[in-house]
Amino acid sequence: MDLGEVVRPIIAKYQMTSIKNRWEEATTFGAQTKALAYWIRDSEDVVNIVWLNSDGIRDITWFPSLEQSIFNFLPLRSIASFEVREGKDLARLYGFPVAGGLLIRVFCLAPLGNLTWVADTEKQAQDLHAFARQVFTAYANVMSK
Repeated sequence: MDLGEVVRPIIAKYQMTSIKNRWEEATTFGAQTKALAYWIRDSEDVVNIVWLNSDGIRDITWFPSLEQSIFNFLPLRSIASFEVREGKDLARLYGFPVAGGLLIRVFCLAPLGNLTWVADTEKQAQDLHAFARQVFTAYANVMSK
């Protein structure tokens, strides 16, 4: 699947150079937009575009209120562990500037660059659970070799 077809309307919707630049950085190397699985959160407090492909996880985050964008690339072999938490207003409780009750964190072997995904609605949570299962499976397959 070419994730670009799904993401282009989101980038066009916001017309922000910042998120467009992160997309261009994320798609200029390796497996680019050839997603095995993806998760997108498009809400007022955050836009997350996260995808798994053959060479790792790409994660673009844009916080409109902070005027901040981030791109992370994480090879699967760089993952140390995962954490899944659910609870009322959990994301804010842990200091994240977004609403959400499902929090999935991916801890890296390096001291910086951990990934955090937060779902706020039931649909986002269902989609995030499905995406996370794909990531867990890909990680287990890579680590068993």
